[in-house]
Amino acid sequence: MGLLNASQRYYYEGADGIQNSGDENYGNYQFTLLTDIINQFIIAYVGEDKIISRARRTDVAFHAMRALQELSFDTFKSSKALEYTVPPTLKMPLPQDYVNYVKISCVDKDGIAKILYPALKTSNPTSYQQNADGSYKLETNSFIRKTAGGVYDPVTGTYSIPASNEYEEYGITATGRKSHKDGVGDIKSNKLLPKFAKETRVAVTGASRLKTNGQATTDYLAYGPGSGMQINFFAEQDIVVGMTVYGPGIPKNTTVATVGDSTSGNFPGMNITLTNPAHEQWLLDGSIGVDPGAPTNTQITGEELIFVDLNKESGSWSKYKSNSNTSTQNSNDDYEDNIMYQNEGQRFGIDPQFAQDNGSYFIDNNSGHIYFSSNISGKDIVLDYISDSLGTDEEMIVHKFAEEAMYKCIAHAILATRANTPEYLVNRFKKEKFAAKRVAKLRLSNIKIEELSQILRGKSKQIKH
Repeated sequence: MGLLNASQRYYYEGADGIQNSGDENYGNYQFTLLTDIINQFIIAYVGEDKIISRARRTDVAFHAMRALQELSFDTFKSSKALEYTVPPTLKMPLPQDYVNYVKISCVDKDGIAKILYPALKTSNPTSYQQNADGSYKLETNSFIRKTAGGVYDPVTGTYSIPASNEYEEYGITATGRKSHKDGVGDIKSNKLLPKFAKETRVAVTGASRLKTNGQATTDYLAYGPGSGMQINFFAEQDIVVGMTVYGPGIPKNTTVATVGDSTSGNFPGMNITLTNPAHEQWLLDGSIGVDPGAPTNTQITGEELIFVDLNKESGSWSKYKSNSNTSTQNSNDDYEDNIMYQNEGQRFGIDPQFAQDNGSYFIDNNSGHIYFSSNISGKDIVLDYISDSLGTDEEMIVHKFAEEAMYKCIAHAILATRANTPEYLVNRFKKEKFAAKRVAKLRLSNIKIEELSQILRGKSKQIKH
């Protein structure tokens, strides 16, 4: 009848027979598996002459998972902690099983956590690019696909296109359309163009090695030479590794792999190499046959290549991260003019939430990122957050102090959703559910008389002025 089903040796050494190697499950006796909760509920509450005459196991499992979720938010100690080193981008992705945050702290050189406070008066709103007149910018990028039978003209650097030509979008906001409604001209995108952290557009002005009267012209670029995954530029361009590349004939998900100086006499500026999943798979397969990740066209006059860091960046976020001291509002005159600074900091008193220099942050739930102030760059932060205890099978456990609350929550949920259940029975279990949750919360609060007494002793100290 005992509940311990493993030896003491197995508990302390685990499956590999070595203590503290990581495969042990110390402290597991205080928890009960959710599957055991479901089985025990069916045994105790479901059946002939019991409160619930019959219930499908799937129904019990559903209500048990919902009860586990709800209890995780305000009853269980379901808070998790994640340490993260803030990069120069000052952004941190939210954890996979994130529901809400408890607190965010910055760890100093002594390992002491200092609380960061949210910057409530800023955000990272959606921001779109605008034209000079204020109107929103829409891309008009497209190119005529060179179908079989096209003839290359070395003078103009273009192909003659058969009647069966097709149009295809290639811009950042491309929607995949392959034909224009009237058959001519560029395709205007249906989507607005967001603002990005970095974006460079290079116009295609001619073909590589194009000569006029026997003299080479200063062409902007040529892509596809050498390995087929290169782009040569006549002039230096603002391009960095990792930027996504868009252009006529450029396969999807192509990014910049390397950036360096050009060794071509025709293009003395710079050289970059490309990569994409299709090209990487082709290399893994032994580089046999035609590289499916290589650009399928040389440059087309009148079009452009687009290099973009797809991280969206609003003006609000750009200004927030560039500010050298966003955590101490009242010590920075940039927030207000000198008169208002004096009034806010002295006449009316300092705002306590800004009376610290630990740093600040804000959370953008739409993009799934936490944004930090500039003085947090390179530091370790600890995110304490709430999950719902349903992320993995290992998490689906219930503390024994809350086991009875789980049974009452499941029973009330089943009775309340079943037709022809007497109302007095539903109300009875509703009251029992709330009472069991209160008891569980008190038990899990883990208040110890000795510890509380020691804290209260400190409250009686006289502070001399």
